[in-house]
Amino acid sequence: MMDEPAAIAWLDRHLAKTTAPLLTSPWIFDLDATVKCLFGEQEGAVAGYNSTKPGRPSHSYHSGFMANTRLAIHVDVLAGNQSAPAHSMSAIWNLIEGLPAQQRPTLLRGDVAFGNEPVMAKAEALGQHYLTKLRLTS
Repeated sequence: MMDEPAAIAWLDRHLAKTTAPLLTSPWIFDLDATVKCLFGEQEGAVAGYNSTKPGRPSHSYHSGFMANTRLAIHVDVLAGNQSAPAHSMSAIWNLIEGLPAQQRPTLLRGDVAFGNEPVMAKAEALGQHYLTKLRLTS
């Protein structure tokens, strides 16, 4: 049996072997977080933001896909109360920074949750082009 960090490293290494050849063409990295309602006693299931079933235990899936291919490049399964991008962006930045320049995404794309100062500032510091919706407030 593998401990969790070793298992994650093993999975990441094998996923990278299958995706690396595809990353040499220009590609868009779509980021999203979604809530998965849970029933029973799953590890990490806690009540978090859930517009359809408030108060229901859930997990939050933070995913990164190669646009238009349905190919998952990265997924983090977190507790239901960790739905904000702040909980998963360090893993996304590590993934992007770990790629050779010719394999990095042409564009990082996210919804309004990703249109915040820390995400945009980090993308700019890395020279990573990005497109997000912005939340405008007075």
